[in-house]
Amino acid sequence: MKYTINNINKTNLEIVFTTTKQEYEEASERAYERTKGKYDIQGFRKGKVPKRVIERTYGEGVFFEDAFADLADAAYAMAMTEHPEIHPYMDPSLELVSFVEGVLNAKIVMKVIPEPELGAYKGLEVRAIINEFDPSLVEEELKHAQMHHTHLHPVDKVAENGDVVIMDFVGSTDGVEFEGGKATDYSLELGSHSFIDTFEDQLVGHKAGDHVVVNVRFPEDYGAKALAGKEAVFECDIKSVNQKHIPEIDDALAKHVADFDTLEEWKADIEAQIRHEIEHKNRTIMEDAIIAKVIDNSKIDLPKEYVDEQLDAIMRDLTQRLAYQGMRIEDYANYIGTTVEKLRDERRDDAERIGKTKQVLEAIVRAEKMSVSEEEIDSKLAEFAKMANKSLEDYKKSMDSRRLDYLYSDILMEKLMNFLMENNKVIAQTDGEGADKKTKAKKTTEAKKPTEKAAKTTAKKATTAKSTATKKATAKTTEKKETKATTKQPAAKKTTKK
Repeated sequence: MKYTINNINKTNLEIVFTTTKQEYEEASERAYERTKGKYDIQGFRKGKVPKRVIERTYGEGVFFEDAFADLADAAYAMAMTEHPEIHPYMDPSLELVSFVEGVLNAKIVMKVIPEPELGAYKGLEVRAIINEFDPSLVEEELKHAQMHHTHLHPVDKVAENGDVVIMDFVGSTDGVEFEGGKATDYSLELGSHSFIDTFEDQLVGHKAGDHVVVNVRFPEDYGAKALAGKEAVFECDIKSVNQKHIPEIDDALAKHVADFDTLEEWKADIEAQIRHEIEHKNRTIMEDAIIAKVIDNSKIDLPKEYVDEQLDAIMRDLTQRLAYQGMRIEDYANYIGTTVEKLRDERRDDAERIGKTKQVLEAIVRAEKMSVSEEEIDSKLAEFAKMANKSLEDYKKSMDSRRLDYLYSDILMEKLMNFLMENNKVIAQTDGEGADKKTKAKKTTEAKKPTEKAAKTTAKKATTAKSTATKKATAKTTEKKETKATTKQPAAKKTTKK
């Protein structure tokens, strides 16, 4: 099979390929073997009908569709393997140019992403605000464990601040229940100021079995715009009043919670874990600072359709994360006083950043000729096999191509980040003075927009775009050709690759 690649313009190119008569006949034979089981012809068992009989009954072009797709797949795979610099981002279209005496000429037209113009990605100096170890973090962890092992004891008395009431409640504004204002068996510590206004104060002095009508006003700056500044009524039924039994932070708790003989041993273990987490976070912060600089130094014109694909992925991720919390994205948008369309528009810059990051990181991988060897993959698999108490051979059998692709991606990304860290200088700061604005630590929320870290994470898949699994051709024809019994050869017809 022969092919040539022609540039139509900056974002479109075509692969023009020609097959020999023998290649077409072999593809036709493969198509027959794959599909012969679906033909039911009198006098033959299903799946045993000879190829010539099927062609005589349904027309000589009966296997053309599948053979054409098979050859297009091969041409596409060959071109993608030999030209890793090509980055198709949408389904290409497959077009038949001619088919004469078994010789097939066709072309695959695809939209591509222009090659990035890499700026400086070595010898850079960037600043980043990193985290410091704070001894108070150990105390916070101890208090968290203490509260986690706090027990509630029902008491027959009126509730006071510090007590925990278990209750059902229903909230309404103007006599209409509002979303999120209803709960069953809700545990509320009085005096914790978990609820708005004087809600908790109005429960003080009541006991189990009491029905309490609580009147409150939502703050003017309340997150749910529909409730901001409104008066609300909560019908509350107190089921029990409970006092908390808080264990002492001592050797006994260390033994019970973490199986350490002494509190000091437990503290040392907590500190080691926190320091390890901080080290990992700081590494990520420094990597992100370098990536941000590299991306800013590079240039690429991303096609709108490609950015839309990244935007679709962001919105899918947001939708899924909200679903895990039991909320639809439409309800979330309404809750914060906006629309899904506006949420999407607000994230377009993030989509462009993620897309640019993917392409620039891929370009660096190509420029530095980075790859992952079989030995490196086996070494990583051996680690996993040891943890799973399996032999390397048995563990390999459990790995499908998709998991191997992810492993390849992880190893390659690790190589890339090590390369960037080794070839650039990060000035780490803890006071925030002079640090790059983009690297400053920020609190995250469930609906937080993607950061450089998110862009780097999504770029992992991009680094395996030319790996074995993703090299497989997918140029499939979807539009069936109508082939009459008298047809000697199919007419040229434009089809679309799936």
